[in-house]
Parts: sequence; C-alpha cells; structure tokens
Amino acid sequence: MKLNSIERAAMNNPIRAAHQHHREAAWFRRLAGGGLAGKHVLEVGCGRGVGAEVILDRLGAAQVSAFDLDETMVELARRRLHGRPVSLSVGDACDIAQPAQSMDAVVDFGIIHHVPDWPQAIAEMARVMRPGGLLLFEEVPRHVLDTWAFRTLTVHPRENRFEADEFAAELSRHGLHGSGQLESHIGGMVFIGAARKS
Repeated sequence: MKLNSIERAAMNNPIRAAHQHHREAAWFRRLAGGGLAGKHVLEVGCGRGVGAEVILDRLGAAQVSAFDLDETMVELARRRLHGRPVSLSVGDACDIAQPAQSMDAVVDFGIIHHVPDWPQAIAEMARVMRPGGLLLFEEVPRHVLDTWAFRTLTVHPRENRFEADEFAAELSRHGLHGSGQLESHIGGMVFIGAARKS
C-alpha cells in the first residue's frame, strides 16, 4: 500500500534520514557481521532513496537495485541517487522484477508490514536471493499497528499482520533462517533481525 500524507511526512524528513544513516545502519552493520562490502543488494521499497544511500555508504555495498510501489518516490530517489551505482524501478514486493538467485542480500527498512500479502513478499525476497544470501529487516509488529495512533493516522492493511515470531516463522518457511535473536527497539515499536538463505 502507498503511504498517506502523514506517513510520507514521517518517512521523508531529515530526522528519519539521520536515524537511518546512524542508528539503523549500525544495527544492520552489526547484524551483517560488519556490512555488505562488495555485494549486490536489493532494497525493497526505496522511498526517496535514503535507504540505498545507507546500503552504499554505511554498509559498503557495491551495487543496489531498488524499487518502490510509488512512482513519485522512485523519481525522488532518482534525483537523490544520480550518478550512484543504483538501479531504480517502480515495482511490487509481491512480484519482484529480478531473476531468481540474483541478489547477494536484500534489505527491508520497514516495508513488509505495508504489503497486504506479506507472505508472498517474503517468498519473492527468498526467490531472488542467492544461497547463503542475507536478509536484513526492520519491521513494525501487529500490536503497534493496532494502537489508536496507527489506526487513526496511517493506512496499513488491517488483516493478517504479524508479530516478530510470526514473521520469523514465515521467513523460515521460505528457507530464510535467523542468524540470532530478533531484537526489539524504539520502545517495542520495531523489531530487527537477519536471516540467511539455506
């Protein structure tokens, strides 16, 4: 689902960008065992391109392929990332336009909870990853989406959302096995983790 105006404002501001570049980058660098040096990485839901910057500049990836459902966000990312080793497209997490086993890693900066058929999105992420490939994810659990603020101010699918353990179980069902305990951050508003494709 596309973001509403409140969510766009929350996601597309300097505070969110700084959080991604510093705190989230540090989480993912640690979970990845130091980073993604030399890797070809897929970012699911690129927004205005800050995540791709983090993947290149903070995690050391050699190349990023990224997509978003919102063509306006993809255009903003194109402007932001001009001249960088990034390929951008409009796309759907449930039908990723990449060949099977073509990506060294996939990064999810809190996108999958927006996807109505989130198990299909996980299946697609698993499909495009090479054996041994790494998934880094940050997600919002169901109990947070069920709060008054999220129900009133944001637009998310209401049915079939997940808690961290349910998300991990779905990853495992698609051959993506956790490399450690899921971590809760920001007062339980998000959980993060890493999983490798068997």
